[in-house]
Amino acid sequence: MNWDDIEEILFDGTPEQIDAITCPECDGKLRISYFSNTKNLEICCKNCHTVVRSHGVEYVPNFASVTV
Repeated sequence: MNWDDIEEILFDGTPEQIDAITCPECDGKLRISYFSNTKNLEICCKNCHTVVRSHGVEYVPNFASVTV
């Protein structure tokens, strides 16, 4: 799995798929944020501290729509 695969799951995946993703660099837990006012997505690994950002995403990712 790579960062593109993770973004695809965040946008189109099921809640189960979203819960199962981990950092492709170190298998660590991820902190994922969606900022609706700027339409930016930020994925940060809590373990290796890798950060991936997407700016101006076209639609709200599924993970941001999931209610707990």
